[in-house]
Amino acid sequence: MTQLNDLLGQQKRVVSISQYATVRDGAKAMAEANVGCAAIMEGPKLVGLFTERDILKRILLQNLDVDKVTIAEVMTRELICAGALQSANDARVLMERHHIRHLPVLNDDADLLGVLSIRDLVLDQVNEMRNYITMHEG
Repeated sequence: MTQLNDLLGQQKRVVSISQYATVRDGAKAMAEANVGCAAIMEGPKLVGLFTERDILKRILLQNLDVDKVTIAEVMTRELICAGALQSANDARVLMERHHIRHLPVLNDDADLLGVLSIRDLVLDQVNEMRNYITMHEG
C-alpha cells in the first residue's frame, strides 16, 4: 500500500503565499502554478490553506473586494493534516470524511512536507487497481 511520502515526490511544488497578500495576488499565484491551493506559512509552520473553495465561498459569494481583502481574512485555519507514513487509502478516507480536497502532509515536527489533492489520491488508487489487474491477468 502506498504511503503519502511516496506520493509527495510525484506532486507539483507547493505554492506558498503570505497571509498578508491580497486575495487577488494569492489567486494569481495559484493560477500561474496551476494548483488549487496554496500553503500559508508563518516561518516554518503551516498556519492555513488558501483554496479555490475559499475564493468561491468566502470571496465571490460575499462579494468582497479581492484587491482589499487579505488571505488571512479568508484562509482555512482549521486544518486536517496527515503524517508522511500514513497510507494513501487512509488519507483518502480522511478527506472524504471531512469533505476536503487538499491535505497537508506533515513530518513528526509538524513541518510541511507537501500538500496532496484528492486527485493525487484517486490517481494512486487507479494505478494500484491497474497493477493488481495486470498481476492477476492470465
